[in-house]
Amino acid sequence: MPTPEIKQNELKSYILAHFDEALEKHWIELYLQPVVRILTGDLCNFEGLSRWNDPVYGLLTPGKFIPILEEARQIHKLDMHLVELICRALRCWMDHGHPTVPISFNLSRLDFEAVDVFATIESLRRKYDVPRDLLRIEITESIIAQEGDQVHGVLDKLRSSGYEVWMDDFGSGYSSLNILNEVDADLLKLDMAFLRNFTAKSRKIVVSIINMAKRLDMRTLAEGVETEEQLDFLRHIGCDRAQGYLFSQ
Repeated sequence: MPTPEIKQNELKSYILAHFDEALEKHWIELYLQPVVRILTGDLCNFEGLSRWNDPVYGLLTPGKFIPILEEARQIHKLDMHLVELICRALRCWMDHGHPTVPISFNLSRLDFEAVDVFATIESLRRKYDVPRDLLRIEITESIIAQEGDQVHGVLDKLRSSGYEVWMDDFGSGYSSLNILNEVDADLLKLDMAFLRNFTAKSRKIVVSIINMAKRLDMRTLAEGVETEEQLDFLRHIGCDRAQGYLFSQ
């Protein structure tokens, strides 16, 4: 019987051998997770996520293929493909007269090394004639901490051009407060780890973060919301938005 290591190596080899084919044949699809406004329950935006619907392995979640693509330094192809799928979806909604809401997407540290991030996003946006204010760019604090001035310059250019920049997974790194001092962001996205262990201590931490963000004129979004208790707590302390399995998987 094959060991888990052998199966993992087989999957890795398969993903790398078929990645370009997956892009060309649309095996990699855009999935949208809703983000709701906590006070009203209204939909305010989506987060765009990649799912690989493979003819051999079936549905592959990001945890199966993203680390492999990052290790092989191919992640920029996936990320820019996702931006194109998002722009295409927004264009389709607008062409059919459907209501549109912004869609956010994550960028990898390696994206900034492999491509001109600003020029590539601008090119795709223009291709589908999508307004900049319908695209939200999520950056983790670790990217900013590791890449420094190079990323700062791109983020400043994006924001000054009309894109919103969101700080994702806040609190998961080691220099969060320093990052807030260095980078202007429009929204702070709380790491789901704060809500995974819903203790008195974790509640105090979340309250402090929400209050700090308000003083910095930043909106707040809590991800990983799974229970009504968590949602009620976030509503009580003034968190703006939420996403998680409570609303949609």
